[in-house]
Amino acid sequence: MNKIVLIVDDSQVSRMMFSNLILTEDPSWQIFEAANGVEALSMAQQCQPSLITLDINMPLMDGFEAAALLRAQFPAATLVLISANIQASSRTRAEALGVHFLAKPISALIARQTIALWDSEHV
Repeated sequence: MNKIVLIVDDSQVSRMMFSNLILTEDPSWQIFEAANGVEALSMAQQCQPSLITLDINMPLMDGFEAAALLRAQFPAATLVLISANIQASSRTRAEALGVHFLAKPISALIARQTIALWDSEHV
């Protein structure tokens, strides 16, 4: 499977940091970015990602709504919500969508965990 990741976050700094951390862990990834859920849907059609990371709180379309739509369009992709919104209700909603959940801040550990989740689903 192609190692294509779509990083969706309204913070350009977070997207840049996460891109760099993923490439440090494994430089074979191709990285695409989107600033919100609406952009993510369009970009996903173009790049056909096998891994999609999403922030929850974004303008136009939040991470939950985008995750539900992306899950339907890309059932084999690994989806990971990465957010500072760590309330139990957010984790429960992610689980109901069949999406993994990791807590911000963005770090090398989060990058490793994200790649490990993809690896576990694409053995």
